[in-house]
Amino acid sequence: MENINVYSEGRIRTLKAGMSLAEYLAKHPGAIQVEVPTVEELREWNSDSGCDAIDGCWVEPDGECRHGFPSWLVALGMI
Repeated sequence: MENINVYSEGRIRTLKAGMSLAEYLAKHPGAIQVEVPTVEELREWNSDSGCDAIDGCWVEPDGECRHGFPSWLVALGMI
């Protein structure tokens, strides 16, 4: 079974085995499913002038998108 990752309450979380995304979203309606970037993507963004936000928007490495989501570098505590 593949891990399901979500961004909820300011953190990246991996759902426990047996919990479906639908069950989690019912309890945490503001959560979104995310695909955690690879180490190579993070390294590339760290040296670029931009970075993906957790919802896919392009932002400054230490910024957040117009939807209020942080960059991956911020969400993962790298900056």
